[in-house]
Amino acid sequence: MKLGFLGAGRVGSVTAFTCLISLNVDEIALVDIAKDLAEGEAIDLSHAAAALDKYPKIYGGDDYSKLEGSDVIVVAAGFARRPGMTRLDLAEKNAGIIKDVAKKISSFESKILVVTNPMDLMTYVMWKESGKRRNEVFGMGSLLDSSRLKDRLKAHGVKNIRRSWIIGEHGDTMFAVRSLADFDGRVDWESIEGDVRKVAAEVIAKKGATVFGPAVCICRMIKAVVENTGEIIPTSCVLDGEYGIKNVALGVPAKLSKKGAEIVEVELSKDEMEKLKRSANVLKEWLQKIGY
Repeated sequence: MKLGFLGAGRVGSVTAFTCLISLNVDEIALVDIAKDLAEGEAIDLSHAAAALDKYPKIYGGDDYSKLEGSDVIVVAAGFARRPGMTRLDLAEKNAGIIKDVAKKISSFESKILVVTNPMDLMTYVMWKESGKRRNEVFGMGSLLDSSRLKDRLKAHGVKNIRRSWIIGEHGDTMFAVRSLADFDGRVDWESIEGDVRKVAAEVIAKKGATVFGPAVCICRMIKAVVENTGEIIPTSCVLDGEYGIKNVALGVPAKLSKKGAEIVEVELSKDEMEKLKRSANVLKEWLQKIGY
């Protein structure tokens, strides 16, 4: 198994480390415009691997060809979200970067997992510019939001959480799928959703970036793909008629396997369908602003 990481900053490097520990990786490639950073992280990861009696091939640099042959390429390149900045504020800056990246990796037979924010928008740009099939390009965001939801539910006394999904935009219009939530206990949903929407900004204000949560969620999605588990995970996918929505990427339940991400249409309540379409419309407006 080979994993590629485009962007060797905090999220990219910590995700590579998480995958090194959690998966049976044969090869890891880190690519960044900061060549020394990518090479340094690769050396450090090699030392960590040896401490675990693991000896995968790990290397870094600024040459995109190093990513060829990856089962999954994690795209975390781009400007980071700074305190006071919304995910959508990043759209114009990072769209140019993703457009360039897409052209350089489109020929590789790899699944592409987009992490760069605004993640839903960048997932769509990556798909559009790469020419890949919809199932081959998908984004991480809704799983992280769903993990934050689980954390908040537990904090409110809920027990035995069997399912708790956040879908829609990885941003202000995200929402919990209350009709499909499965746990023991009762909660104030409005309060819970409010906490989930604002917690990322709180982490960014206190430590500069969200890192560990994204890294574990990315690793979990990679695991589902490379190990062909077929796990259903809230994933940013490009919709083409599913849920009556087209020409946008946003978080919906998807089956992750070696085929990539395949959208699973679940039955939503009328209110949830309205929220999903509202979220899609917000993202479509932003896509138009950046030329899509």
